[in-house]
Amino acid sequence: MKIFADYHTHTVYSHGKGTAEANVLAAMEKGLRRIAVSEHAGAHLFYGVRGEKLAALRREIDSLNKRYGNEIEVLMGLECNMLGGGKCDLSLPRTLWPKGFDAAPFDVLLLGFHKGIMPRDALTWRAMGEAFHLCKADPVKVANALLETADRHHIGMLSHPCEYVRADIPTLAKGAKELNILLEINASHVSLTPEELREAASFGAKFAVGSDAHTPERVGCFDAALDAAAKAGVEERITNGIF
Repeated sequence: MKIFADYHTHTVYSHGKGTAEANVLAAMEKGLRRIAVSEHAGAHLFYGVRGEKLAALRREIDSLNKRYGNEIEVLMGLECNMLGGGKCDLSLPRTLWPKGFDAAPFDVLLLGFHKGIMPRDALTWRAMGEAFHLCKADPVKVANALLETADRHHIGMLSHPCEYVRADIPTLAKGAKELNILLEINASHVSLTPEELREAASFGAKFAVGSDAHTPERVGCFDAALDAAAKAGVEERITNGIF
């Protein structure tokens, strides 16, 4: 299988090590036809991209599309932080965004649990406790909260599901199918086992492979994710891959 798009990459705008252009050039070298720079959204206390910095990234993405558009499509993504049931960065006051800026400028929206955020409800406080190995959150409630938030804010992909906080796979997969939300198979840290991938596929879930690259050299590196997909036998359910 060949992956033609990488929807999950980071740059120096957050905690990546390379520029947006370096990521684009690396993607072209790997033969990709599409790449997204999907930086952490503004509610992340340490790595969030907000305000004028976010507007500058939008302008840079537009410039890169003009420069390289004949060879690759460059997308602006946003990796939103799960803050509570129905709540992510897109729920917060517009002070996170430049004047006149809303969800429309984003071509790709991802959602995931991350450390370094301020939870907005009791479930997410417990989830953060689980992320730091202090307690456990109810995996069914976690799955439903992710789905509610993704549905409310038109999120297209759940990034590295189950990486920090466990979600009930049947609940997550059935909801993802119903809402047409992709589950990421993250190549930097494969968060779903082959057994979990197989189970998710049995409930109709579809997947996208992402590099989660934090350096240009890692853009388009999908080996670990593709290995997990092959072991699970779910390659045909990967939406950004071709045989």
